[in-house]
Amino acid sequence: MRGTKMLPVTAAAFLLALTTACGGGGGSDSDTDAASGTPEPEMTADSDQEPAGENETEEESAPEQDSALALGESSGPVPFVVEHSDGERWEATVEVTVDRVELGENAALEGYFDPDDVEGLRPAAVHVSVAHVSGEDLPYNYAGANLLVRTADGESSTNVLSVYPLAFEGRCPDDTGDAMEELPAGAVVEKCKTVLVSEDSDPVEVEIYLGVGNIYRADAGNLRWDLGSAA
Repeated sequence: MRGTKMLPVTAAAFLLALTTACGGGGGSDSDTDAASGTPEPEMTADSDQEPAGENETEEESAPEQDSALALGESSGPVPFVVEHSDGERWEATVEVTVDRVELGENAALEGYFDPDDVEGLRPAAVHVSVAHVSGEDLPYNYAGANLLVRTADGESSTNVLSVYPLAFEGRCPDDTGDAMEELPAGAVVEKCKTVLVSEDSDPVEVEIYLGVGNIYRADAGNLRWDLGSAA
């Protein structure tokens, strides 16, 4: 399945990523904070990137979900924990909502990837809302970003690491929040993540991991949204 694949970046895309990170260039997709130009750490099943000092040895996740939520339906209050290697912990309760998934065309990937790597793939922008309901101010803002998309043929989405100004209708906005920013108590933030999915099969489900650590993991407590139904 493609969910564990990390696509290599072409030299042209790498140069563009550096230019964007330094404040130049045009718009950006989900992995950039437009205000600071800082790339957001990718939340991928095979990525080893995490906030400095993050400790993922202890597993905590939301209670196991009985059935998938409808698109636009809130998860309701669920626990979310950030823990550092020095043992410091921040505990909060959040609510997560998958608002919509917007699809682009394969042509939007031209010039940024090896054509063989993205043959048959297209970008998908997953728009998510996160509300900090109660608990401590969180030092990081990656709640709701550790996700994958499944298509009707059973394939999982492919994650991309670098900063790409992919141009397609419904793409992630330039002002998507930076995962390294704080998430204070009471805040409601709009998040967006761009992944790649098959051109031949439509997305049917979004799954979000809310356990300890800033990478997606398969977990019985993951939250799932059925894209075929709406709240």
